[in-house]
Amino acid sequence: MARVEQIDLNQRRSLGGILVATASLYRSFPLLFALLALAVMAPYELAVLAITGYGPLRHAHEPAGIHWLLLLARASLITPLVSALHMQAVVAIGEGKRPRLGSVALSGVRVLPVVAAAEIMATIGITLGFIAFIIPGVFLTLRWAVVAQAASLEHEGWLAALRSSQHLTATHYRLVFALVLLVDLVAAAVHFGARLLPLGSTSGAVSVAVGIGIDTLIASLSALTLAVLYFDLRAYSDAARSTERMPRARV
Repeated sequence: MARVEQIDLNQRRSLGGILVATASLYRSFPLLFALLALAVMAPYELAVLAITGYGPLRHAHEPAGIHWLLLLARASLITPLVSALHMQAVVAIGEGKRPRLGSVALSGVRVLPVVAAAEIMATIGITLGFIAFIIPGVFLTLRWAVVAQAASLEHEGWLAALRSSQHLTATHYRLVFALVLLVDLVAAAVHFGARLLPLGSTSGAVSVAVGIGIDTLIASLSALTLAVLYFDLRAYSDAARSTERMPRARV
């Protein structure tokens, strides 16, 4: 199998280092990551359009019932699958392999049940946290920021994935907060800018195509960024455990 330039998944990175690594990965395999996200986002957005009449760039908020159904769909299938697919690709690259679309897709689908379960439970907890005066929701968002990535790679069940994410993020809340906030702000800015474009009806072909393209790019970059964050946090955790195992000098 052809070798590719590896990314060091055991390297500890700053916020800037995570962004640089994410950009480097995407630049090296743009078609792969785009197709992995598009294969999930396009059917989802087209299904939403067919059922509700809402395009990806809709301006108005949908009714509460539809909003919660869409949130459930994203939490139970869309976000977990995109995350699982990107994690499998990053692992292959980290091993110096050239990731193949078919093998990455198969690996992602295999871990989807546990990733979906972990994401659903995290979403329920975070939602209840936001209902309880917002601050608990923010805290749980940071605590479970890499739960999908942990579930995808560690293969120990959804509950273990929640605990793993909690452990990895415990002493890095500022880094996680800055990264999550940056990703969300970029996504919001891109969506806002796209809605200002004269694309006609939000359910028209041009608007839908542009919306799917934007959602695909955002979903892909977000999943890839969190994948790099997961390995960064794990590198810090491994380094801390190594330090604890070192024998103390006698005095």
